[in-house]
Amino acid sequence: MFERLKRLYDTGQLDETNIKNAVKKGWITEEQAFEILNPQEINSGNE
Repeated sequence: MFERLKRLYDTGQLDETNIKNAVKKGWITEEQAFEILNPQEINSGNE
């Protein structure tokens, strides 16, 4: 589910509210939502 939501968010088909609702429904974790909504912060730590 995480990969699907990430792809939909990245392509503009979902917004931040949709991602937060996915957390409330238990589809993804808070950490996964943060990763979707803040990809630059996750990637900058790997360099």
